[in-house]
Amino acid sequence: MHVAHSFHMPADAKRSQAAAGVANRQTAARTLLCCMRTNSRCRLHQGPPRAAQTIPCMPARRSSPKPPKPADAKSDLAALGFRVADSGPHTSKTLMLQELEALLAAVPADAPAKAYRTAIVEDNVLGKRTLSTRKETASRLTALHGLDPSKSLFRVLRRLWSVDPAAHPQLALLNGLARDPLLMATTPQVMGMPQGQMLQRSEMVAAVQGFSHDRLSPKVLDAVARNTASSWTQSGHLKGKVKKLRQPLKPHPAALALALWLGYASGKRGKALLNTPWASALDTPSSGLLELAEQAKRLGLLKLSHGGGVVSIDPSDLDPLHGGEQP
Repeated sequence: MHVAHSFHMPADAKRSQAAAGVANRQTAARTLLCCMRTNSRCRLHQGPPRAAQTIPCMPARRSSPKPPKPADAKSDLAALGFRVADSGPHTSKTLMLQELEALLAAVPADAPAKAYRTAIVEDNVLGKRTLSTRKETASRLTALHGLDPSKSLFRVLRRLWSVDPAAHPQLALLNGLARDPLLMATTPQVMGMPQGQMLQRSEMVAAVQGFSHDRLSPKVLDAVARNTASSWTQSGHLKGKVKKLRQPLKPHPAALALALWLGYASGKRGKALLNTPWASALDTPSSGLLELAEQAKRLGLLKLSHGGGVVSIDPSDLDPLHGGEQP
């Protein structure tokens, strides 16, 4: 038996080699067919397939598609009309409240974006003396306030603009805070000042420098400090031309509605909406903001319910294209 078994070994080896060759050729054929059928990206080398190497080819997916990648928060905010940047218009301009009021009074709310530039440059509704000044004004106003009805933020601003003219300074400031990081960088400094305290230019420079680090020269830093101080004066937080003093602010329901929408758009919910930089800019504690939110609710500007320590606020319908109606 032992001799017979040894005698048949060469034949078995040949059959094994033949079977392996057939299997390898079948594998190569299946791989090629797979690649042709699925139009995959695999690449086959010319020549006979190697027995020791297999070429992977993923079959076509027939299950559910891959989940989308996590959204980029900055891109999402920019799509809504926020301005995400390392600098901003306050390097050379202030809040431009008077220009914004005149422009929005001259251009219908349903006008396209190009109508705003036409009103400034061609129609000269702002009364600028030269063409170059008109063009610069259009560029600066657009950079600071958007002026683009395709963006949710500007649509919400225009809707609230018609609710209460007295709220215009606060609305302009909140919109500016969402679109100019240099103005936003000064918020803690201004809101942290006791009532009646005089604003120090050096403290505003330090606040801006803390955000910009070494990107801005000392000359530009000084200009930003001066321009942002003017903007906080236009909004009503400061008073005085040369010596600027902190003064209390009386917030309006329309302004709170915008502050809540900005926080909601940035991902905040519930009580957290009362503690965003935009809400804090209204110079009122959370309890007072909640009372103000009740007034905004009665004006039809938002949905609100609270009780048992739970607060639910939904200002999303402020955007006319989100389903909201004009109040």
